[in-house]
Amino acid sequence: MAATQNSDPEKSLKKVMTLYGAALFLGLVISIYTHHIEDVGGFLTFLVPAAVVYFLVLFAFFKDGMFRKIAYGTMALIGLASLFMIFYLEISGGGH
Repeated sequence: MAATQNSDPEKSLKKVMTLYGAALFLGLVISIYTHHIEDVGGFLTFLVPAAVVYFLVLFAFFKDGMFRKIAYGTMALIGLASLFMIFYLEISGGGH
């Protein structure tokens, strides 16, 4: 019996990335209870927008045209902000 192959690799990649995001954010929600996080409101203030941004960028990435450009721009902004925070926290002593 021959295995059926998915002829659209982009569709399967989207499925994998969606499942990855769901597992990632559900794992973070579960960590509230397993790690006894005291500031649950603050943690959820980070977690909910992060999940929304992840799934919106994922949705935009798999659309053609302008949506894909928006996804690339958003990923670039997140990357630049991350690099900025590395140096900012080192200079300001915001690390450990």
